[in-house]
Amino acid sequence: MTATLRQLAPPRHDWASDAAWEQRLKRDRARAHANQTVDQRRVTAELLARACELGAEAFALTGSTARNRRTAISDLDYHVIGPRPSPSGLCDEVDIVATNAETLLAKLRGGDDYVQWTLRFGCILLDRAGIFREAARVLTIEHVWPETGRKHERLPVHRRHAERLIEIGDRDAAHEQVRAALTAAARAALLDAGVFPLSRAELSEQLDATGRERLAAALRTSIDGRPSLNGLAQLIDAIGEAEQGQSDVRARSS
Repeated sequence: MTATLRQLAPPRHDWASDAAWEQRLKRDRARAHANQTVDQRRVTAELLARACELGAEAFALTGSTARNRRTAISDLDYHVIGPRPSPSGLCDEVDIVATNAETLLAKLRGGDDYVQWTLRFGCILLDRAGIFREAARVLTIEHVWPETGRKHERLPVHRRHAERLIEIGDRDAAHEQVRAALTAAARAALLDAGVFPLSRAELSEQLDATGRERLAAALRTSIDGRPSLNGLAQLIDAIGEAEQGQSDVRARSS
């Protein structure tokens, strides 16, 4: 079932209850444990320990692992409030976003969808100073929704970069860039439609449900397939569905 704005609205409570927040943390820790392999849990535990040594205020597991929708290209993704812990010596590919509490709240109110993703779907494993709790309260009380203008502004840049890599014949790099461009286009298109994007593995299904079949098929191929350079050139054209969607949004609001 497509995750619509209504289905993914923040919980009705505003997290003022200590018991409710403790239950959230308990569920998130259990979910993180269930969704990771033994080796992945070791990586997460080590990164969490390193973050704590550096004085981190909060730490969350995000991305496809938090959603239990990993693919062959999935990293282990983390959101840290505090200094960025080093992933040196860890066996898995990891992606760490580190920021401070002030910036987190500013990004949330400024329409950053990654912050909202952490609050909606991430597994919060540490919230020592209550910053994720405060951000979750802001999300609930202020009803913020991600802003897509900057995403659309970046789509032509993504497209040109992919086209340049295709032109010089670097298939592997071009494939990675095309996949990144289509993922960005998918997220922009879904947010324009009032649908909050889930993990990358789930975006194609969400796009299909909103009538963006071409973009859905292109993204699915970029994740599961191994297209030729000519095939990649054809896939990148599907970004036009997201660009058209933004035009439709502007037309409705004018």
